[in-house]
Amino acid sequence: MMRRLSCHGSLLALLAGLVAFGVRDAGAAVVASRVEGETLIAANPTDPQAYEDFAAFYMASNDPEAAAAVLERGRAHAEPSADLLVALGAAYQRQKKWTKAEQVIREALILEEDNVLAHVQLGEIFIALGWSRSGLECFRTAVDLSPGDTLAQVRLVHGLCEVGELEEAEETCLQFIAADQEHAGLWLALGRVFEAQGKRREAFTTYGQVLTLDPNSSEAWARQGKLFCEFGQFEAAEHSCRRALELDEDDALAHAYLGIALAHIGDSDEARRHALIAEAAGLNMTAVWKALDR
Repeated sequence: MMRRLSCHGSLLALLAGLVAFGVRDAGAAVVASRVEGETLIAANPTDPQAYEDFAAFYMASNDPEAAAAVLERGRAHAEPSADLLVALGAAYQRQKKWTKAEQVIREALILEEDNVLAHVQLGEIFIALGWSRSGLECFRTAVDLSPGDTLAQVRLVHGLCEVGELEEAEETCLQFIAADQEHAGLWLALGRVFEAQGKRREAFTTYGQVLTLDPNSSEAWARQGKLFCEFGQFEAAEHSCRRALELDEDDALAHAYLGIALAHIGDSDEARRHALIAEAAGLNMTAVWKALDR
């Protein structure tokens, strides 16, 4: 049986990258190599943005340790910057170094107490540590500081799910959508609320709305694939999960449910391959192993 995924789900690792490096200054430099990064810092040794841009290269290369090392240099030598500390916190989050992540985010909030991303990130850290109520309050603070910030809104909805407040999560998400009906991330959050409530048909329809707004949402394709499996429509599940993996080859949920679909269709070898990938990402793939043993 698959491990139950809460509304919070497996977004933490992704959020660590999005918080720090997905919302970047319009004037940020694109660093394509270590040499370019070192050159940028040498030319701008006190500019925190230079360190953030270099660190973004390492984060994109899936090397959060190197990113943290660059940002620690910026912490020591550049002008004080809450954004640099938020980026450093994300690099530590990616490594699951929660104490260091919390320390630098609190330092960021001392520099800039209304930094929305810092409040969101602190909430993520608290949830990872099992302090869900504290995390929820951080998300509420972020939304209060910036009512139109979609990242903060989505995290608040997920936080409400995390503490079991599913009705409030649905109502809150619908309020956010009423104010911004064109943002796919809010619809995706609503779909996950419906899943947490056991409203699978509503969730499926909502993911369809996500794909209308953003046809390249790998998560929406993967979650539709999951639901197709739950409906017993394994060929459709295979199609959706393969589409998700075309968009994001590392999507663990897509690998998991593609494995389940293929096990039922009868493609044992490929089912095993995808199940092993999902299992390595932390998902329980007993459903595949049982199907293959029949």
